[in-house]
Amino acid sequence: MQSSSSSSTYAQIQGTNYHHKTKKVHGSTSDIISNLPSNVIENILMCLPIRDAVRTCVLSSKWRYNWVKLPQLVFDDMFWKILGENQLSTKKKLLVNMYQVFLLHNGPILKFTLSISGLESCSEIDQFILVVSRNGVQEFTLRIWNGEHHKLPLSFFSCLLLTHLNLRTCVFEPPPTFEGFSRLTSLVFYEVLISADTLASLISSCPLLDQLSLESFAIFDHLEIVARNLTFLHIRANFKTVRFINTPLLAIVSIDLKVPIDGQVFKEGGTSNMIKLFDSLPVENLDIGFHYVKSLAAGGIPEGLPTTLDHLKILKLSEICFGEPDEVACVLLLIRSSPNLQKVRIEASTIVSPISVTDGVLEFWNVQGDSDVSWNQLREVEMRFISGMKTELEFIKLILAKSPMLESMIIEPHSKEVAKKGLRILKGVIRFRRASPNAEIIYEDPNED
Repeated sequence: MQSSSSSSTYAQIQGTNYHHKTKKVHGSTSDIISNLPSNVIENILMCLPIRDAVRTCVLSSKWRYNWVKLPQLVFDDMFWKILGENQLSTKKKLLVNMYQVFLLHNGPILKFTLSISGLESCSEIDQFILVVSRNGVQEFTLRIWNGEHHKLPLSFFSCLLLTHLNLRTCVFEPPPTFEGFSRLTSLVFYEVLISADTLASLISSCPLLDQLSLESFAIFDHLEIVARNLTFLHIRANFKTVRFINTPLLAIVSIDLKVPIDGQVFKEGGTSNMIKLFDSLPVENLDIGFHYVKSLAAGGIPEGLPTTLDHLKILKLSEICFGEPDEVACVLLLIRSSPNLQKVRIEASTIVSPISVTDGVLEFWNVQGDSDVSWNQLREVEMRFISGMKTELEFIKLILAKSPMLESMIIEPHSKEVAKKGLRILKGVIRFRRASPNAEIIYEDPNED
C-alpha cells in the first residue's frame, strides 16, 4: 500500500508519469548506490529539495523509502519553482502536494520551513504545525508574504525543543501556561503582532537566546530586553525607549526605527528618550540607522551620554546629513563618548541643507578644531557616499587632525558626484594635516568594479 502511494506521490510532485519515465539501472553502479551507508544517504537527501528527494526512490529498491525519513521538510520558493507554474497554479494544488509529503513522511521532523512568495494565511497551515509539533521540531520557519497575519495555533506553543524560530506576518499570543522555549538560541520576528510585555517575557524565558532580530511597524512604548546569553541584536521597529537588563555578552547591535515619527514622541524634559539606550549598552559593534539618529537628536543634544561607551570599538552611522547641526552634534557625541573606538564608518545623506544651516555647522567644526579632544584609539575611518559638501570635508579634517593612531581614511564619493567632484574631494582631503604619520588616504571610485 505504501509503495503504491509513494509512487503516486512521486508522480504528482514530479509532474511526469513515474511508471513511464523510470529506467532500471544494472551493474556495479546500482550496487554502489544501493549499499551506501545510511548516514551518507541522509546527508545526500538533506541537500536536495523535497521533489528531488522524492525522485531518489527510483534509484533502487533500497532507496524507495529513504526520503520518507528525511528529518527536514522545506517548502520554499525552490519547491514552488520546481513544481512549475503549469502544475501549481492554485493554493489548492500546493496544499495537496504538501499533504502528500506529510502523509508519507515517517519519522522526526527536526526542521520545518514554509516560506513561499505569495503565501497567505489559511487554516491548513495549522494542520501542518500540529504534525511538526508532535515530531520533535527544532528549527521552525513560517513566513506569510501576503494578506492577513496568521495566528499561531496552540499546538505551536508545545514545540518546546525549538532552537531556531523565524516568523513573518504572524500573531504571537501564547496561552497563560506558556513558559517559553528553554532551548531557543535564534529568534527572528518580521512584522509579528506581539505586545511589548509578551515580547519581553518571551525573550527573558529563553535563557539560551544568542541572536535576536526584530522588525515591525508596530509602536512599542517601552522595549525591555533581558537575555544573559545574547550576543547579537538587530532591531528595526518603532519604539520610544529600549532598556537592556543583564546582557553582559551583547557585542553587536544594529538599531533603527522602522519609519520616521514625530519628534515630540521622543522628547522628555527637553532631551530625547532615545538617549536612554546608552544607559545599559555594553557593546563592541554598534550600527545606528538614519531614523534613530534623527530621534536621538530630537530635543537637542546633551553634553554627554549617561555613561561612556567603554566597550565600543566599531561604530557605523547611516545617512548622516552633515548640513544638519543636530545630526552632526550627535555624530560627534557618539565618537567623543567612545574612548576605545577603533573603527568608524559613516554613510552620508544626499539631502542638501540651506546655506544658513550649513554655516552653523561650519562654525561648530571650527570650535571643535580648537578643542583639546583626541581620539587615541581610532585606527580606521570610512566616509561613504559623500557629495563634497564643505561640512563633510571639515569633519574629515577634524578626524585627521585629532587621531594620532589613525591608519586609514577611506573616501568614497556618491556615484553621481564622481565625475564633477571626485578629484576635487581627493585633492582637498590629501592637503589636510594628519596627526598620525601613518595615516593613509584611500580613494574608492564607486563606479569601478
